[in-house]
Amino acid sequence: MDNPNGKGFGEWLDKLQRFLKNLSTTIKKSFQRTITKQNADDAAQKALLGEQKTPKRMDRLKLSARAMKRKLATETNLKQLSAKVAFGFNVFFGVIRNLFTGFILILVLLGIFGVGAGLGYFADLVSKETPPSRESMAAAIGNVELVSTMYYASEEPISKIRTDLVRTTISSEEISPLIKEGLIATEDENFYEHEGIVPKAILRALVTELTGIGSQSGGSTITQQLVKQQILSNEVTFSRKANEILLALRLENFFTKEEILTAYLNVSPFGRNSSGSNIAGIEEAAKGIFGVHASEVNLPQAAFLVGIPQNPYTYTPFTQFGERKEDITQALNRKNTVLYRMLSEGYITQQEYDEALAYDITQDFIPTHANTQDRNSYLYQAVEREAILTLMEVAAANNNLTMDDLEADVELYNQYYAEADNELRLSGYNVYSTIDKDLYNGMQEVADVYGDTLGPTYVDSYVDENGTTQEVTELAQTGSVLIENSTGKIMGFIGGRDFSVNQVDHAFSTNRSPGSTIKPLLVYAPAIEQNFLYPASMVPDTKIKVLQQDGTYWEPTNFGDKISNSFMTARQALYQSKNNPTIKIYMQMNELGLEPAQYLKKMGIDSIDESEYSNPSLAIGATNGGPTVLEQTSAFTTFATGGEHISPYLIEKITDKHGNVIYQHEAESTEVFSPQTAYLTLDILRDVVTDGTARSINKQLDFSADWAGKTGTSEANRDIWFIASTPTITLSSWMGYDNYKEEHVFYDPDNQGLPTGRNLAYWSHLANTIYYINPDLVGASQTHEKPDGIVEKSVVAETGTLAGKVTLPNGQSVTISGEQKTDLFKADALPVELSYGFSPGATAEDLTTFWNKYMTQVDTVKQTASGAAGATGNAPEEAAVVTEQAPAATEAVPAE
Repeated sequence: MDNPNGKGFGEWLDKLQRFLKNLSTTIKKSFQRTITKQNADDAAQKALLGEQKTPKRMDRLKLSARAMKRKLATETNLKQLSAKVAFGFNVFFGVIRNLFTGFILILVLLGIFGVGAGLGYFADLVSKETPPSRESMAAAIGNVELVSTMYYASEEPISKIRTDLVRTTISSEEISPLIKEGLIATEDENFYEHEGIVPKAILRALVTELTGIGSQSGGSTITQQLVKQQILSNEVTFSRKANEILLALRLENFFTKEEILTAYLNVSPFGRNSSGSNIAGIEEAAKGIFGVHASEVNLPQAAFLVGIPQNPYTYTPFTQFGERKEDITQALNRKNTVLYRMLSEGYITQQEYDEALAYDITQDFIPTHANTQDRNSYLYQAVEREAILTLMEVAAANNNLTMDDLEADVELYNQYYAEADNELRLSGYNVYSTIDKDLYNGMQEVADVYGDTLGPTYVDSYVDENGTTQEVTELAQTGSVLIENSTGKIMGFIGGRDFSVNQVDHAFSTNRSPGSTIKPLLVYAPAIEQNFLYPASMVPDTKIKVLQQDGTYWEPTNFGDKISNSFMTARQALYQSKNNPTIKIYMQMNELGLEPAQYLKKMGIDSIDESEYSNPSLAIGATNGGPTVLEQTSAFTTFATGGEHISPYLIEKITDKHGNVIYQHEAESTEVFSPQTAYLTLDILRDVVTDGTARSINKQLDFSADWAGKTGTSEANRDIWFIASTPTITLSSWMGYDNYKEEHVFYDPDNQGLPTGRNLAYWSHLANTIYYINPDLVGASQTHEKPDGIVEKSVVAETGTLAGKVTLPNGQSVTISGEQKTDLFKADALPVELSYGFSPGATAEDLTTFWNKYMTQVDTVKQTASGAAGATGNAPEEAAVVTEQAPAATEAVPAE
């Protein structure tokens, strides 16, 4: 379609001028015909009057002479008016015509000036470029191996990125003329006539780009496309386009048309073959899709192959697994387009076109066959995977899409993944990771040396689908991530114990139940943030009985199946990892609409579905999915950074083969909690290390630091966790079994100690190794900084409130002002007044039991003059809570 501002513009101007001229002539002739007719009528009237001059009529003529005179005067005025109108129109049209002619002249002058300025700008764009020699251009267009490389943070290479690319270079004589003709007809019909570029096409593309008028057209010849693929980068700039034009002209000067055409067909990507491998070059395309050589293809096969390079991973008939795509409509339409262009350009006859159009090309696709390729380390696997996802995100952003958009459309996601995967392998990119080489290697050594202490190895047997007995080795696996708090850099990780045995990445790709490590993230920090409680609040450690949808009851307990049936501080409940107080707090927050789970996504935990947020058991880590080790580790950095979650990242930047930056990481952060909430939570997590479930690390660490952390254990000891932060880093350790064929959990074999203790010892080895490699990184000399807005206050030890008087439901009043204790508070959330419902999370039964017991103690005190503590009161009643929403699982959790 011609651009209205392009080559059809002059014709349009000529037509407009002719129309205006014809319109003027028509109007003038109309006026003339009107005046001539009137004059003829007047002459006829005068003749008639002369013939009828009788005496009787003379008197009437005398009477009408004056009227006739007046009529003639009026007609004369009309003639004059008509003449004036015609004259005025002629003047008006002349002015318009002159203005229009002047406008056209100005456009011509501007065009001349624009061409001159454009040539000057073009010269400036290419002035700094050194024209390549014939030898260098020959090497460039023949370079079919553009290997990408991955690097450590120190820019030492990790590895070349291996490619599954299959390519065979062939000569021009080995390529069917049908392929060449189809390519030229479709991509560049003037290939044999031009000298590398088509100015008209470039101008049309430029006008379209600048104005948005007309159809999109790249304006690129086959020669330009070869230059773009093999010599230049993929950046979209005028400078690159100018150099593309210059190099295309130079390429045509050095090489024959056949050499250029052959080079293009040898380097172009053609999607995937029947084993799922990337293929490039026409020979591998013909063999990998149809099982024939490029010289042996028939017309429909040639048209199908020629159509693929325009969009390889849309038009290829195979997936990355070598499976046939269910829908190849787009590829078939593209093949038909190629056939039509070949017919239009005279390369094939109408009969050949009709026969090829009716041909069932799918019958020629060869069967799928497997092709496996080893990836020899967790590091290689992780960096490669993250680089592909990064390139996908860049490509999506260039098309005004997000990763969420891609994930919502499986086909679109697969298309972007395939294109990014291909781009990474074939473009000669440099991928710079955040991984510290020494730290990473040190962490792997700990996994090698101490991995056996985590738990026993099992060999499970099973019968496969062919009836053959197979064996699978089950190691006690480990996942660990080291993150720099202030930046989110992933400086080291452990993906597993033995890559040759198990390639599953347990740091980034495995979702596990977080156990009690979820408690500060999901329950306590949100409760403090919303002023539902503070560390000194008294919370109930009493029985829970939740009715589930299947009619059974969920009755969780603390570690060792124990329940104290008493009240304790929120601080104590968290650092001793008590389940029941935590569940009760979470349930009441949900009942009040406080939505504590809303904070999880803000901390980067996306793998727990929102449908589970209302389940009471989520408060202690029971979930159908669960976070990855990376997600959970990153979430914990939120407390060390003052309530701000800084997204973790593995890729620092990606550059192309010329050093141009394709991607540069930019920090992403989210305000989750106030600095005061973050500090109060972190202060409780310090107690986990000094007095709580992780206190054993103090005897195993070779250095002192301001650690704040949390242990975690899922149901039946399936998952064992410990995550802790200093002011500078956060380090995690998870251990568990993959359980491919049989169920394995941790226990205490050979009296090696509780699973949590083994994991803490393993974590301590990791921390010591990191400290010896880089003492400054650990921040041993630093302490978590207390923000403004944190104060110390005293409360009554028994209620966690201010002293005061309360009226009980029976009307009895009681004053409480006993033993005091001091704790930290937010300055804007000071200790609350004493009330009957003083305890966050307490049920009506809990409060009744507390006050009955308290009044019994008061009565006992009154009965004894010494004031000694009286006998204990009534045993608490079993608390019953009924809810319509069942927990995620009927789990008796705990083990800490």
